[in-house]
Amino acid sequence: MTLAIPTLAIPRVYWRKTISEIFLSFLVSFCFFFVVFLINQILLFAEDILSKGADLFSVLKLLFYSLPTVIAISVPFSMLAATLMTSSRQHADNEFMAASTLGINPAMIYVPFLVMGIAISAASFMANDWFMPRASNGFRKVYAELIHRAARIELTPYSVLRYGDRTIATGPSEGELLKNVLIVNQDSQPDSSMVSARQVKIAFPPDRYDALLSLQGILEQKALPGSGTKGNFAVTTAEEGEIRIRIQEPMSNFGGTGPSEMSAATLQRHIAEKQKRLDARIADREQQKATALDRLRFSYGSAGSDQEAAAAYRAYRSLSSQKLEDTSLRIYKLEYQKKFVIPSACFFFAFLAFPLGIGSKRAGRTAGFGLALLISVIYWALLFAGQTLGYRQGFDPVLSMWMPNAVLFMAGSIMWVARKLSTGHFL
Repeated sequence: MTLAIPTLAIPRVYWRKTISEIFLSFLVSFCFFFVVFLINQILLFAEDILSKGADLFSVLKLLFYSLPTVIAISVPFSMLAATLMTSSRQHADNEFMAASTLGINPAMIYVPFLVMGIAISAASFMANDWFMPRASNGFRKVYAELIHRAARIELTPYSVLRYGDRTIATGPSEGELLKNVLIVNQDSQPDSSMVSARQVKIAFPPDRYDALLSLQGILEQKALPGSGTKGNFAVTTAEEGEIRIRIQEPMSNFGGTGPSEMSAATLQRHIAEKQKRLDARIADREQQKATALDRLRFSYGSAGSDQEAAAAYRAYRSLSSQKLEDTSLRIYKLEYQKKFVIPSACFFFAFLAFPLGIGSKRAGRTAGFGLALLISVIYWALLFAGQTLGYRQGFDPVLSMWMPNAVLFMAGSIMWVARKLSTGHFL
């Protein structure tokens, strides 16, 4: 009887069969996750879009520009389901054992799964980096048009409207001009103001969610909070002026200009600029601390008064207790890492899926897909927890965002070691 000697070579037929099965399972899983996440996106902005009286074509354009975000989320979980379904099915049909019997090294059977994970990770990152910024710009243009169209309908003669902290009351109209307009600032600041204008022309800058009001014949009455007397106002008049009013805040995760909508290169450039400004502020504070410390030493070493020494000490303590940080810089760093974390999850899912698949019972594709759904929920929770820790607790952005992928890698490694120790082999 002759025994097959394990070889590092993988027959082409095995490559072709395994990769084609993973790819087919990926397409099926992608359709499922794509529909789920697309419905979620529709529900997120459906009420807001319908309240603007959007036509069908505008709604379809908004959905089209939302597709890159949906696809970016769907791809990693589809890869997880595909590799789990394939490995579970092959294990249930004893294909791994047959391949090992034919002399194929068990470690090399793992290679097609990892190759597919790396390939889809790279393709997903490049596609996300190119499509998402452009889709975000397109979404912002269409959404801004809807807001402007709704505002033109709302800003009619003899109407009272509220936009954020400002209330606008309009009088009669003459062509494109509104007459006798009153703008009341109702924010919580003590120096609230009220502006009246003889006539106002409204313009809507493209790609923005605000309106530009060109005022003529302006009268502003502004409260004076520091005067010590209630009812004191400063009255200002002007022939012309402009006020920019935010009509509506951008929807969360849609059509903004935040870091999640930027390309990796653009985001890295913004991070460098913000870090440079923060470093300059820190250097300035250190210089002020050194100056305050010199004054404190001088006051003790000379015949200075106790008041001077106490003032220098308070200044030094105040500067030492200052904690200079930039919240937006932390968000930008988190989003930068996220741009790599989500696409690379395809590889880590493939790394985990193989030992999970060969460790499952003889249930095949169904068990693989069900297990993929469970792991998807766990991974999403870990990703949310990492982002929360990085933003609210000040954890290192790299550690907090890569934590979910590190958990996948450790889980896969532990499964490999445990299987080797318990069975004496990997299959």
